[in-house]
Amino acid sequence: VERRSSRHCLELWRNEIDEMTKSGRGRDQDGLRTIYQRIESGKESKCQLVRMKNEKFIVFPTLRTFDEVTRQSSNPNLVHISNSVFAKWIDEEAQNKYMHDLLQLSEAEKQSSKYGKVIVHAKKSDM
Repeated sequence: VERRSSRHCLELWRNEIDEMTKSGRGRDQDGLRTIYQRIESGKESKCQLVRMKNEKFIVFPTLRTFDEVTRQSSNPNLVHISNSVFAKWIDEEAQNKYMHDLLQLSEAEKQSSKYGKVIVHAKKSDM
C-alpha cells in the first residue's frame, strides 16, 4: 500500500471483508483482490496498491507443494501456511520440523514454549 493512501485503502479493505463475511466468505485475500481489481478497472483512484511478484519473497505451501518447499536451498521472506485451509492436510510434526529448521532453533529452544508449536485446528466445514 502506498503510504499516502494507506488509511483509505485499509478502510476499503475492512469494508470489503465485512461485506464478504455477511455472505459467508470473508477471506482477507479475496477483499484485497477485489480492491486491486477496482483500481485496475479505474473504479477506485484514491487507493494505490503495488502488486509484487511473490515467487522469491513469499510462499503459501499446500500439501502438494510442502515437500518441495522444505527442500529448497533458500527460503522466502514470508512463509504462510493457512490454518483454515491447507495446514490441516500437512502433517503437524513436518510443519514443526520445517519451522524449527527455518528458524535455526537449538534443541533447547525447540523444547521451550518460547518459540511456539504448530497446532492445526481445522473447522469441521473444512474437512
